[in-house]
Amino acid sequence: MTHHQALPAAPAPIDPGPFAARLGAFVRGSFPLPLSLVFAAVWAVGATGLFAAADGRAEHWRPGWGTVVAAVTVLVDLLLLRAADDLRDLPYDRRHNPARPLARGAVLPRDLYVLAAAGAAVLLLLNAGNRAALLLLAAQLAYTTLLVGAELRFGWPRGDAVVTGVLLSSPVQILLNLYLYAVFLHDTGADTGSVWAGRHVVPLLLVIMFAATHHELARKIVREPGPDERTYVRVFGLRATILLALVFAAASAGVSLAVLRPWAGGAAGWWGWLALLPAVLAALAARGFTRAGAARWPVAAVAGYLPVVFVCHLLIGLGSTS
Repeated sequence: MTHHQALPAAPAPIDPGPFAARLGAFVRGSFPLPLSLVFAAVWAVGATGLFAAADGRAEHWRPGWGTVVAAVTVLVDLLLLRAADDLRDLPYDRRHNPARPLARGAVLPRDLYVLAAAGAAVLLLLNAGNRAALLLLAAQLAYTTLLVGAELRFGWPRGDAVVTGVLLSSPVQILLNLYLYAVFLHDTGADTGSVWAGRHVVPLLLVIMFAATHHELARKIVREPGPDERTYVRVFGLRATILLALVFAAASAGVSLAVLRPWAGGAAGWWGWLALLPAVLAALAARGFTRAGAARWPVAAVAGYLPVVFVCHLLIGLGSTS
């Protein structure tokens, strides 16, 4: 006599609710608005402060309405980038981060496509009065679209190819920082000639990009990676990853000091020495991680490093143009 055991019923699909509720779930779960707003604001004013400190023509610079528009642009842009990353990471998140809004079905992929289209239109309208800024934003949005499309359609680059992924994503940040530079030039009425701009903007971009690379490495430093965990420790090893993170933090501070020259009575004056503070904090985080035998890089150091970089350069910009 055979005994047939009843199969368990399949879980009922989640009802994600109306469109507004789905987007709300996405923002709450993937893009916490208060923290994102603060980060966008300090990025916009901090990067602009660096530009002002390095440009001897920016007398009495203070953040204005153009900086406010730039901060709103950065906020919306980061929201769209978060949506793009969630779409690209969906298969991985379904296995390893099932509580994320898209992975659990609280928001649908088509919702994020609608958000991307609407957000791109808002960004372009916000910056319609500045041709250079508009072109840089359009280029960034187009590049991001191609990057997401290549991964979703062709599976390239693979999600576990973390180094390739970050290299391919770096033009997104470069274009966004160039956008902030274009806003600065427009708002201050500075010469936008290609020779001057091209010669001076490269080291300023390096300051920000080296800092962003430190953040990218540090946030994925883990002593013992879990199964399929995406971390640079798998590529470089733990010690080399820590060393690289510290090298990039030091390089960011070093390039900033080389531009500002506080020891030589440059325009930034003694304010320029503030550029060292983020590197000191990174070194303290590395010391704490190593001595405590912690599982991961300190969360506070990961979350606070870039805001400290931008706040320091805001103060440098304000101090050097007062």
